[in-house]
Amino acid sequence: MTQVPRDEAGPLNLIVFDPDRSRRMLTLLRLRRLGHRAEAPADSSFVLAVIGRGGVDALVVELHPGDTAVPELVEKLRGLPPWAGAVATFGLTTDFTGKATAMAKAMALDGMALHDTEDRALEAALRDAVKARRGTPALDPTRYENRAAADIGRDRDRLDDLAGRILPLREAEEGAISMTASLLADEFESLGLPVAAHAARLLAERPVAGGVRFMGLASAVIAARSLLRYEHGAALRREAAVEPAAPDTI
Repeated sequence: MTQVPRDEAGPLNLIVFDPDRSRRMLTLLRLRRLGHRAEAPADSSFVLAVIGRGGVDALVVELHPGDTAVPELVEKLRGLPPWAGAVATFGLTTDFTGKATAMAKAMALDGMALHDTEDRALEAALRDAVKARRGTPALDPTRYENRAAADIGRDRDRLDDLAGRILPLREAEEGAISMTASLLADEFESLGLPVAAHAARLLAERPVAGGVRFMGLASAVIAARSLLRYEHGAALRREAAVEPAAPDTI
């Protein structure tokens, strides 16, 4: 109920990150040739921003021994709220020495493969990694199971109002950021949005405007708005399906 249903056999939404532009484009083209929707932001901050839009199945990274950009990006992804945990991490490498495997284990990636892996095996490995990560709930099922569309509509309006309080925090002092984030956490909790509440509490603990935790809160609210929109539509369809038929007239 809390996740928009996805066709497990359909194309995956993938984000590719590799500091090497030529290699990044080759990986991007291969994944698209396999039928997936793939983007390749050049900068790690843009990677996190794209993931923050929601709907990403996996982050595909290049494992190059000695590289620091990829481990730093994965660490930042892990620092985002729990909903980002539903984004699988998958490594590709040309390294045969075992160093790339050690990197993958150190970063706790969900899967990895060599670049020369046959297409069918690569496809299976990617889907296994994504399947293991799917299902992180972002809405409280006890609140939204069979909830009336009108009530969800009011929740959406309330969430929109709360979302409007986030951007001004960029100009606020640390004390004000912490206080507002703490209040937002309570509000999100009452709306049955535990992930957004968690993100707000993290920001309250470390109130840095524009930092990773600020971005995490904004991303969590974007995801919550998307999920509430989906739940609202589902409730409207559900209610329309059980609406009594109009009586026959003579």
